[in-house]
Amino acid sequence: MSLTPADVAVDLRRTPATIVRRLRAGLIPGGFRDGINWRIDETLYAAWREGLKPADPNRIEPRSTRGTAALNRRRAA
Repeated sequence: MSLTPADVAVDLRRTPATIVRRLRAGLIPGGFRDGINWRIDETLYAAWREGLKPADPNRIEPRSTRGTAALNRRRAA
């Protein structure tokens, strides 16, 4: 069984155009072309979707190294 980009868009709360862009970029697994239409393999998509977990609200993301380097340069000056 396969899904359409519209089906996946509803599940991910995105537009179908966004889903097609992500399929082209390889960010969503299981995508293939059926003529001119995109399809997504349901089993691969379900496995990928299961791997997406909501972020831990208590986790503090590290600053980027680029931002840290700029901050250190300003402190040194």
